[in-house]
Amino acid sequence: MTNLYDLLLKFDPHGLRDAAKAWKALGHAMDNTGQRHRNQVTGPLQANGPQGPGWEGADAKAAQPFMLKTEVQMEIIRMESEAAALVLNTVAERMYQAQTNLTNAVHRADAAGLTVSAEGTLSLPAQGKGEANDPEAQKARQQLGSEMKGFQDRINAALKAAQEASDQGHNALVRLSANTLDPSRANGSLLTAKYAVDGIMRDLHLVDPYIPDGKDPAKNAAWWNSLTLDQQETYLTLNAAQVGDLDGIPAGARDRANRLVLDQKIDALEAGSASVFGLDQKDYDKRKNALMEIRKKLEESANEKDESKQMFLLAIDPERFDGDGRAIIATGNPDKAAHTAVFAPGTGTELPGVPNQIDRIRQFQRAAEYQAGAGKPVSVISYLGYDTPESLPGAANLMRGIDGAEDMRRFSNGLRVAHGEPKTHLTWMAHSYGTYAVGEAAQDAGGLHADDILALGSPGMGVLLADQLNIDPDHVWAGTATDDPIRAVGSTVLGTAPHIAGFGGHNIKVDTSGHDGYWTQDSESLKNIGKIIAGVPPTTGPKEDPIWGSIPH
Repeated sequence: MTNLYDLLLKFDPHGLRDAAKAWKALGHAMDNTGQRHRNQVTGPLQANGPQGPGWEGADAKAAQPFMLKTEVQMEIIRMESEAAALVLNTVAERMYQAQTNLTNAVHRADAAGLTVSAEGTLSLPAQGKGEANDPEAQKARQQLGSEMKGFQDRINAALKAAQEASDQGHNALVRLSANTLDPSRANGSLLTAKYAVDGIMRDLHLVDPYIPDGKDPAKNAAWWNSLTLDQQETYLTLNAAQVGDLDGIPAGARDRANRLVLDQKIDALEAGSASVFGLDQKDYDKRKNALMEIRKKLEESANEKDESKQMFLLAIDPERFDGDGRAIIATGNPDKAAHTAVFAPGTGTELPGVPNQIDRIRQFQRAAEYQAGAGKPVSVISYLGYDTPESLPGAANLMRGIDGAEDMRRFSNGLRVAHGEPKTHLTWMAHSYGTYAVGEAAQDAGGLHADDILALGSPGMGVLLADQLNIDPDHVWAGTATDDPIRAVGSTVLGTAPHIAGFGGHNIKVDTSGHDGYWTQDSESLKNIGKIIAGVPPTTGPKEDPIWGSIPH
């Protein structure tokens, strides 16, 4: 029987590394196949897409869950393939290090004159003739005996490390099971695969792989760019939630990570129950349905070849903000856009409202593209990245905007970092309470690095004057409909209403009605929104006196 010492001396890491490459290739193939399935099957068949109604009826209703399950199975294979590759590469690296430590110890022991057995046990050399009666020889032999213990400890440590690496690899691989692909399993397979991957990370003592803390987008980008493509793939697959939340890394990478997170969240909800998540049935159904509708909405653009029309999921966290949820979605790739706009919604916008937000940013994008002209890609982002007030009384709470300011600044900085030079023309626009949140973010710590700021239906932006927003006041725009009820609370709790004379900046012409009419199709209001996003001067209106009304300009 071959002993561990002999096995380690003869160990060749190339076998494990080649196997890891094969598993990597399988994971990559599943990723590509899954994307093609979304782009060429699920996407084109999705109902109510930009190109009109898709596949509908009883057959569609029966087939769509099966198609989604097929995509989930491909994600499982991708995850477990990446996990297998990580195990094999980690074991290969650790055993190679153990082999190096072993050979170094053996060579030094041999150079010292010690004898090494076939099992790795050291012994003193036989005494030469006359050495037994030679005091100096005996002293040297005693010294060598003392050194022998140190060499033997190093050999034993190398053998122990190799055995531990082998055992860890075995235990980790055992966690992977083809049972997760059992077609009879309705839900929970993706969740099972995630638990298996988490267990593997624990087995290998890789529970906390180095990922930046996310506080500095430039450092996030530097870390990401320092990784090889294989390393990036591993992080995207096995650490999706952390990677998907890093501002500053490419939008495409965040989208891939967050779509996996979205599928994992939906799978967990379908496999669980309200009590498992600590929710009542109403909130449980609300969360599950919201995530499923978001996924469905994202699939609508899956077959788009033009990247400016594709959707990018930049953040998703249904548990955030006490269950109200966090979601950041772009139409068009912000990393490659000539013009980028971020839209922060206001009171009452939660996860179930995200599909409507997606429709809205598409409106904004189309309006801006018309103004920007050919060859100037536009990306518009729905930013549900702060804790919006749930009700009108809650909109008097200053802390929602204050608490969200740092995240908003970091996200904006991340857009700049990910885009690089030449810089995109960046507009931050907001509605209702969202204008206050944007104002809080803009006034401190260098602001939002925006080229333009647009406030629609604003009760106040947390400042007295436009020049407190860390931007040229000539690029601060406000629009408030004449019958917008927000006027009743403007300039009270949340700062000066920006449409009021003396605030600074400019008022855009508004021809729509009410608090939620600013994006009415074919309106002057929507055209002006498009102009500002595209860096084109909008049609302006007069500033207003809070008592006497419009002031001619």
